[in-house]
Amino acid sequence: MSVTIEDVKKVSHLARIKIDDAQVEKVQESLNGILNFVEQLKEVDCSKVDDSVQYDAKLHERKDIAVKCDSSVMNNAVQKECNMFVVPKVVG
Repeated sequence: MSVTIEDVKKVSHLARIKIDDAQVEKVQESLNGILNFVEQLKEVDCSKVDDSVQYDAKLHERKDIAVKCDSSVMNNAVQKECNMFVVPKVVG
């Protein structure tokens, strides 16, 4: 697959990206280089590669414990109540 100058102009118009006429050929070369690289990747034999990688890493979990907050942090709170931050509701 090859990208033409008309393709570059159409895509730049659709993406609302202004590309000067002097830059069109350079962008065309770059896009064709990317597409050629993708074609090379298609030639790689991946038949012996698992679909996903799995490993036995254990997540480092900590207990959810309320701790006393530094007063300087609470002083910067826009709203606070009972020494806790008050935030606006984000779920309807």
